[in-house]
Amino acid sequence: MMEESQQRTLLRRYEPIIRFTRGEEFFPMDAEAYIRACSLWIKRTGEQPQELVPANLLTPETLAQPYADDFGAVRYLKFTEPLSAAEMAVQALRQRRESDQGATEFRAGKGRLARVGYTSRVVDALFRVALLARGRVPGDAAAAASMGYRTLMQHGHHHVYHGRVVEENGWVVLQYWYFYLYNNWRSRFSGANDHEADWEMVCIYLAPDNVGLLRPEWVAYASHDYAGDDLRRHWSDPEVQKVGDHPVIYAGAGSHAAYFSPGEYLTEIELNALAPVTRTARRIQQIWKRIMRETNGQDESADPDHTHEPALAIPFVDYARGDGLSIGPEQDEPWGEPRLIHEGVGWVRTYRGLWGLYTQDPFAGEDAPAGP
Repeated sequence: MMEESQQRTLLRRYEPIIRFTRGEEFFPMDAEAYIRACSLWIKRTGEQPQELVPANLLTPETLAQPYADDFGAVRYLKFTEPLSAAEMAVQALRQRRESDQGATEFRAGKGRLARVGYTSRVVDALFRVALLARGRVPGDAAAAASMGYRTLMQHGHHHVYHGRVVEENGWVVLQYWYFYLYNNWRSRFSGANDHEADWEMVCIYLAPDNVGLLRPEWVAYASHDYAGDDLRRHWSDPEVQKVGDHPVIYAGAGSHAAYFSPGEYLTEIELNALAPVTRTARRIQQIWKRIMRETNGQDESADPDHTHEPALAIPFVDYARGDGLSIGPEQDEPWGEPRLIHEGVGWVRTYRGLWGLYTQDPFAGEDAPAGP
C-alpha cells in the first residue's frame, strides 16, 4: 500500500484539467465544507421529514457515526433554505449585472429539438407541464445555492478534488472525485433536472512498463448516455486531449458530465415514471408488426437489445463547449491540494444517505445523489 505522500504525488502528476462552459456557476469544492454548512434530515415512510442535526452543527465526524434505521428510511443533507423576496431581488440583480458584463453569458443556440422526432418533442412538452405539477426542487433553490456557494468561496475555500488510489490486479487506479454543490442543468441550461449536490468521477489506469515504472494506459470519464467501452479511451487515443500528462475534460454545463471533446451532446432520457407507458407502446408496436407481417419470422421479445431500446425518451442537450473557466495545471486557476479519501474516511465508509435534498421525485431525476 502506498504512503499518502506517494498517492498525492501520483494524483497531482496526472490530475485532469476541466474546461467548463461559459455561464457555469458551480465548480469542484471540498465536500467536507459542504457537510459543515448543511443540516441532516431523515424521511421515514408515512412520516414528515425530521431534522436530526441543525445547520452549522453537523461535522464530517458526526456524519460518520454509525446508525440503524427503519427499512425505507432515507437520510439526506440539506444546504438550501427558501430565500426572502429581498434575497431573490439581490440575486436577480447580480445575475443581470454579470450577464451585461459577459461573465456568465450563455446562449443555448437554435433548434434544441431539431435533431429528434415528433414523439420525443411531444413527450418533452408533457414533461415540462409535469414539472409545474409534481413535487421537485423548489424554484428558488438554485439561487439560494448560488448565494451559499459564493459565501463559502469567500471564506477561503478553493477548487479541489477528492482523490483515491486503488491498487488491484497489477493496476494502479487514480480516482478523481469531483464534488459540486449544486446541479442546475434544468434551471440554467434547459436540461433534465436540478438537484442539490453532484458527484462526478474520472479514473486513470496505470500499469508498470517493462522496467517497472508506472505508465498511464487507460482513462475513463463519467458521462450521460454512455456505458462500457464508450466511457473509456486508451491513453494514446488522439481523442484524449492532454496538456503534458494531464487529460482534458469538457464538463457539461450545469450537469457536470465529462466528455473527451468540446461539443453539444444530445441526451435522450427514458424516465422511470414512463416505464409502464413504454412497455405498453412496445407491446402495441410488436402486435402491429405481427399483423402487418413485418417481423420476418423473428421473435422480437428474444432480442436483448430491443428490450432496452427507449420507446419514449425525452431529449436534452448537454452543453460541453469548454469556453468558460478552465481549472488545472497551467490554466485559469490551479487545483488546490487533493483531499484524499479511502475506506478509512468515516463519512465515505459509513454515510449511506443522499447528498442534498430528498424531493421524492416520481421521475427520479431531482433527488440528490448518493456519495462515493
